[in-house]
Amino acid sequence: MEVGGPVYQEYGEYEEYSEEELADPDFYVDRFYPRMEDDEEEMETGGGLAPFSVTEILEHCIEPTLTDGLKHMGKILAWCLVFRLATQTTKVVPWLGHAASVVSGTVLASHFFGGGVFYILGLVMMGYIMLAVSNSVRGLASAALVLGYNIVCETWLAEPMVWHMVRGAIMIVAMKIISLGFDMDAAEKIEKEHSEKENQEENVNMENLEEKRKNSKTVNIKNRGKKNGKKIVEEPVIKSEIKPAESDLTRMPGWFEFAGYCLCPGTVILGPWVSFTEYTNIFKEPRWNITWLVKILFTVMFAFMFLTISTCWNPWLIPDSGWKWWLAYRDAMSFRASHYFVSFMSEASAITAGFGAHVVGGQLLWHFTVTQPHNIEVPRSLVEVVVSWNLPMHRWLKQYVFKQTRSRFGPGPAVLMTYFASTLLHGLSGQLAAVLISLGFYTWVEHSLRDKLSHIMDASIGARREADSRRKHREGSAWVILVNLLFGLLAMFHLAYLGVMFDQSSPEQVTGYSWSHTLAKWKRLDYTSHWVVGVMAIINWLL
Repeated sequence: MEVGGPVYQEYGEYEEYSEEELADPDFYVDRFYPRMEDDEEEMETGGGLAPFSVTEILEHCIEPTLTDGLKHMGKILAWCLVFRLATQTTKVVPWLGHAASVVSGTVLASHFFGGGVFYILGLVMMGYIMLAVSNSVRGLASAALVLGYNIVCETWLAEPMVWHMVRGAIMIVAMKIISLGFDMDAAEKIEKEHSEKENQEENVNMENLEEKRKNSKTVNIKNRGKKNGKKIVEEPVIKSEIKPAESDLTRMPGWFEFAGYCLCPGTVILGPWVSFTEYTNIFKEPRWNITWLVKILFTVMFAFMFLTISTCWNPWLIPDSGWKWWLAYRDAMSFRASHYFVSFMSEASAITAGFGAHVVGGQLLWHFTVTQPHNIEVPRSLVEVVVSWNLPMHRWLKQYVFKQTRSRFGPGPAVLMTYFASTLLHGLSGQLAAVLISLGFYTWVEHSLRDKLSHIMDASIGARREADSRRKHREGSAWVILVNLLFGLLAMFHLAYLGVMFDQSSPEQVTGYSWSHTLAKWKRLDYTSHWVVGVMAIINWLL
């Protein structure tokens, strides 16, 4: 129905509403009359969850949030447990274990994405074909495939709401395919180098053997007829054996092996990214202990703690009538807390599926760190925030984007390419593109400026903590602590500014935010953060 149109045109639209909603006069005002675009300050007259008491917050926000969250997240943990019980309690045929991963992961994805699961299955199928036909350039070919697939689906094929819902899972599968392609290229290169080295050593050994035979003949001729002639004993030639790289990546994985890796229930919904080797290792000598269960329980508790912070506590503590920078911090903090929730749940699902086993001092421990909230909420620098935000993705970007680009073009283009690749992986989102591009510029300016200042002052005030204490003024010095604290507060200011547009109450969140939404949010804050970084860039240039 058209906004502002007569209310008697389409009675069928009212069938989905209850009698209480239809009896409310504000229902008709809100539905059929357009709101005036008032200034933000005039509309912020209090609100949020501030008027409620703690008891009401517990009853009307925290309890339903936890109930709904457990209902959905419980499905992930349940299917991960079923997968592990079916494949890691007794020794099963390898293809059967991978088939169980495919089936459980696909069923789980269909629970969350419905028909959107076919976009994931389509990418898995096309990725396998690409790896099979592109020898020696599998990594680059897979990256090109993923980029083209994302553009075509997001621009022409998929509905915006469906694609926005499945985008995160598509990103995880894309990272798996690309990483496997580069790993297979590296394994082939290593095997080729080993083969060439073996051939060279065999040629050298053959030449040495021929030379020794010639020398032995010469000595025998000289000693012929002599009483004291000594018998020449040939020394056996010892071949040096070079073991080939112990990796299955020198061959093309089977279909079930590849699809099981991409659709593993422990990572298909929330992540995290895991390498192909990490996936295959969960089937080799699987271990169980009480620490595994305790780790899962505590990780889930941390996850839901951050969910309540994002949904309930932040809106209650900072009402809508607050200062605009407090509201910016609240919205950014709510977004970060929701990210921590997803990260800790992804860690729990991965561990439930069998990932993260480590033997330390003869003791089996379980950990698969995805994020480090303490380094983000109380940061030393924005560089530390970027690293700690998603550790598996940071490792992926460093290994398959930064190092690959740096070896060909140098460190500068490698940094730019890393943020560009991260932007493309997250989809064609104007909001994320604006944030990631800004963040790339921010971190470069901050790292460069602090590196210059640390050399000029001979102090440990760099963006990253130095492992060795080679500076005259070290971390424990009072003024060094103060400088690092000021840069940390500046990083918190930038985080509030960059995260302000992730407003979870906006209706745009179900389809993705636009450039106009992002710029409007920053305009309300007068683009302050960008101006500050611009001044820092000028100072960095002058130094």
